[in-house]
Amino acid sequence: MSVQGGGSRGSGGATGERGTRIPVSLACTECTARNYKTTKSPGDYVELKKFCKQCKKHTLHRETK
Repeated sequence: MSVQGGGSRGSGGATGERGTRIPVSLACTECTARNYKTTKSPGDYVELKKFCKQCKKHTLHRETK
């Protein structure tokens, strides 16, 4: 019995082939505290409803750089 197809496991091709993700911070729209960090695709605009520790409630968070 032989193993077919050599190569490394999980190789999807060249490095960076999947696209570039940009790191952004998410800031609360009410108190402007930057509570979260995430990544996004280029060209998209991120707005998420997240929990703000300083406001102590769920608020809208928008991306900042």
